[in-house]
Amino acid sequence: MIVYNLACDQLHPFEGWFASPADFENQRDNGLVECPVCGSKEIERKLHAPRINVGAAPSTKVEATESATQPDGEIDPVKLREALLGFATHVRETTEYVGEQFAEEARAMHYGDKEHRGIRGRADRETAAELREEGIEFAALPFPVDFPNAH
Repeated sequence: MIVYNLACDQLHPFEGWFASPADFENQRDNGLVECPVCGSKEIERKLHAPRINVGAAPSTKVEATESATQPDGEIDPVKLREALLGFATHVRETTEYVGEQFAEEARAMHYGDKEHRGIRGRADRETAAELREEGIEFAALPFPVDFPNAH
């Protein structure tokens, strides 16, 4: 299951659980997703933060819920660093670095010309905006795409 943060055109936030990104899109496009506050069916996904395991080795899957925030609300810099390193390692180990070919590869997968796979690479702001306009989902990483190394 995938949990998405959603909002309607009236900006009411809510959460939705879907089997896949395609499942969300199909349900939304068929009017099956609606705002629990106002009933609007004009729904879009919003950004959400991943839950990162900082209590285990960096290669551990990104799915546990330990936080880098201390009980007083302050960020623990050691846990934050561990979380970012773990996340970076997970991304590096589970995606293919395609460098400057990111947009072309993303489009090929989106339009069914290539099989879907995890990729990371580079795109300038204009290209990123074009990808978003085409409905191609991606996220900017909080570290260089080749961190700690590209391959």
